Amino acid sequence: MCGCSALVAGGRLPPPSIPRRLRRRRGNSVRAEVSPGSESQRKKVAVAGAGWAGLAAAHHLVKQGYDVTLLAAENGPTEEVGLRGFWNPYRNIFALVDELGISPFTGWNKAAYYSPEGLAVEFPIFHNQPRLPAPFGVLAYPEFPNLPLIDRLTSIPVIAAVIDFDNTDTAWRKYDAVTARELFKMYGCSRRLYKEVFEPAIQAALFAPGEQCSAAATLGMLYYYMLSHQENSDFLLCRGEVEETIFSPWLKSLEIEGLKFVANKAPSSFTVDTDSGCISSIVCGDDIYRADAFVSATGLSSLQSIVKNSPFLRSHRELANLLHLSTIDVISVKLWFDKKIMIPKVANVCSGFDDSSGWTFFDLTSIYDDYYGETITVVEAEFYNASQLVPLDDDDIVSEASLHLIKCIQDFEGATVIQKSVRRSPKSVINFLPGSYKYTPRGSTSFPNLFIAGDWIVNRHGSFSKEKAYVTGLEAANRVVDYFGTGDFAKIIAVEGDEPHIETLRNLSRRANELKSQIPLSEFFLQ
Repeated sequence: MCGCSALVAGGRLPPPSIPRRLRRRRGNSVRAEVSPGSESQRKKVAVAGAGWAGLAAAHHLVKQGYDVTLLAAENGPTEEVGLRGFWNPYRNIFALVDELGISPFTGWNKAAYYSPEGLAVEFPIFHNQPRLPAPFGVLAYPEFPNLPLIDRLTSIPVIAAVIDFDNTDTAWRKYDAVTARELFKMYGCSRRLYKEVFEPAIQAALFAPGEQCSAAATLGMLYYYMLSHQENSDFLLCRGEVEETIFSPWLKSLEIEGLKFVANKAPSSFTVDTDSGCISSIVCGDDIYRADAFVSATGLSSLQSIVKNSPFLRSHRELANLLHLSTIDVISVKLWFDKKIMIPKVANVCSGFDDSSGWTFFDLTSIYDDYYGETITVVEAEFYNASQLVPLDDDDIVSEASLHLIKCIQDFEGATVIQKSVRRSPKSVINFLPGSYKYTPRGSTSFPNLFIAGDWIVNRHGSFSKEKAYVTGLEAANRVVDYFGTGDFAKIIAVEGDEPHIETLRNLSRRANELKSQIPLSEFFLQ
């Protein structure tokens, strides 16, 4: 039960974020038909970044007849750093998988949370439980071996804040200045409940401790575990590496349709045509890629580097604002142990072993097809907010990971690491610091032909992590289609609506806020 990622959405959501121009054209869009010999007439689009967002944008644009070049910073498509699971609401990704004709997923999985005191929470497969109205299922079915009922009951007042947070711009601005820890303190959460349940969720979903996370981002994440449909907390896992199991066949299908894939090309700058005010090319070291439109689907830190090196780009406010945002280091450690170790849950969320880092670990022996029947144990751990680990050598990182595993599951003591793989991902995910929302970009920019996609930008679809990255890629493709006026818009499956009683409570909350704003002198007092 890892959470979301950014900007994390929650609540009953507005319709998918489609520019007004797109809505006007939806009824009479025209497909980009390419006739023999008209290759030079096709509009060229360069997509930088070959993760969920970049592949999604390239996927739709290729199908609309555009000449698409996909630039990858590594040898092949690479999944964004972050949450491993594919949650029940990931309807667009599941539709893609069906379209590709592949079956990469496990069944629904159970998860556990660990604190320094040991096992804190065990989560069931909610699909297997009688469906209760939200939020009663997520309150009734998880097991808390050591957490008293009185502590668990202090979560109820927090629901009021989750109801009030409806993923609108007003809600984000209202809660973004407050830290997650201040929010829970304000609503009377017990110290143990925060440390053993909410803090691990925040660290695994938002990659930093509650003191460093916006209350708005936290409330968006909590929506999925408190107010959305009970089974939305369930997740699938990929039965192998996503790059091999999903991205590889996906890329091959796109190349067959005409996609040009270029590996090991990380963007270093953009070239601007000052006469037209448009981007004219993307520069990757010594190579220049010219196109008619561009989609930046890289991580935040990559785009920040480009902006830092260009005074002209910094003159555009939405790009200069990127320099106010912060990023977080992540370390991934894959370990092969010499004996079979019983790991009760395949996915595990942990916190509290140091002051600032959260981490997760997964039993790959039970997940990956390649390890089925093996007498060894293969585990992958990811450490978030891990700046203190990045400078260490691989052996020291492996030792640290092994010690953490022993604190959770005693059977790891005495097991020997026979193979290891360490991957450092510095500045790889956004830090949702309080106050960061106002600096976070939307999908369009002040350059008419430059669009941004990724799980870290603002959108209103209401998804998170991989699904959000994928959806923002489709939204970027729709903006390209709208810019040229050629092609059909990608169909984006909306997030399932709230249950009726939750929608009623949200409407009452909105009405109360409207009435409050109409009180004389309401803006006189500090909010």
